[in-house]
Amino acid sequence: MKVQNHEKFAHFEYVSEPNNQVELGDILFRNVDEPEIGVVIQTWSDGDFRTDMWGVDSYATFATEEQVKEYRPELLK
Repeated sequence: MKVQNHEKFAHFEYVSEPNNQVELGDILFRNVDEPEIGVVIQTWSDGDFRTDMWGVDSYATFATEEQVKEYRPELLK
């Protein structure tokens, strides 16, 4: 899943590099301390990325529609 305008979720104007794993606007899921849904707002060529919810990371899975509905349903609008 992907949002239409990833810039809507960023507090700054980030500079990104091409990334082979994720793209700007991708919606990701991770479950470290608690389940979280994040929108990719910056990417680097080494595979790292920044989300609007948990900052810089290098691993997360693509969120399913069910996960988005449960944890951040506002992204479906």
